[in-house]
Order: sequence, then C-alpha cells, then structure tokens
Amino acid sequence: MPETITVPKFYSNREIAEKLGCTPEYIRKLKSTKSEELAGFWRNDGTDTVWSEEGLHKLASMMSTPQAKEFCKNALALRTSEIVASDRAEMSYSTTEGDSPRTGHEVNSYELKNPVGEGGRYAGLTKRLGGAIADQMIENGAIDEIDNAVIDGLIRGLSIGNIDVKSLLNNKN
Repeated sequence: MPETITVPKFYSNREIAEKLGCTPEYIRKLKSTKSEELAGFWRNDGTDTVWSEEGLHKLASMMSTPQAKEFCKNALALRTSEIVASDRAEMSYSTTEGDSPRTGHEVNSYELKNPVGEGGRYAGLTKRLGGAIADQMIENGAIDEIDNAVIDGLIRGLSIGNIDVKSLLNNKN
C-alpha cells in the first residue's frame, strides 16, 4: 500500500494579506510588534518570510478585518466538524484489543442518552406539556365547547329537531 506524505503549506506575507484582508506591510508590522506571540509561526525562506498554517491562524486571531473574522469562524467550524467526525468514527469502530484506530490507546466508549427517552433530559415532557395545555383549555371553558359540539353533531346526525342543548347541559340532573 502506498504511503501518503503530507507536505506542510507555507504562506507568504502577500498570500496571508490577501486571505485576511490587509496589506503585506501590516503583516510585517505585526511580526515585529508581536514578535513574542508570533515566535515559531514563521521562518525566513531565503529572503522572504513564510508563515506556517498555524501562523496564518494566529495572525487571523489577532486581526479584526471582516475577512479575518470570517476566516476564524470558518476555521473553528472546520476544526469542530473534524473533531466530531473523528470521535464518531472512533466510537463506532471497535477492535478486538479495545484500542483506538486513531491513537492506538485504549478507547473509553460511552453511550449517548436519548434526550426524550427514559431518564433523558426531556423525558415525560410531552405528558407534562399536554397536561398543562389541557388544564388551560379546561380553565377557558373548552369542556363546555366540546360538549356542545358533540351534542350538536349527534342531533344533526340523527336528524332530530331543535333541542335546547345548553339548558340540558346546565341542568346535568
């Protein structure tokens, strides 16, 4: 099976400036004024400065341009989705040794509870909500309206003449 080799990507000041919506001069200024924070994120490649992928992310986090903010937001979303996908793959992949395919370390698996199932966060919510709605309807006279509708339907269905249903319901004796 062929081996995959990943070559790290490096960016020039110009490329970073284009991605983050600033000038190459601003990148150079940040490099000199924030040298301690940016140490290790760049190197000189002959006469030019090149930035690592991590350096691009670090610079983006230091800027307030719309492009830098969008870059940070997209980078966070991508990292989050990669982590979730990796964890899902690890949870669904089992080996006989109990090792993680990603790290070779033992996997501690856990089961996600169904939020509406027994013991879940929303267990019994529909029953409680239905009861609260029914109580409110009863307080607002829904039972009387339902009684009237049922009796009116019966009278129409049986083709019975006019009967004073309200007086019959009010007497209830």
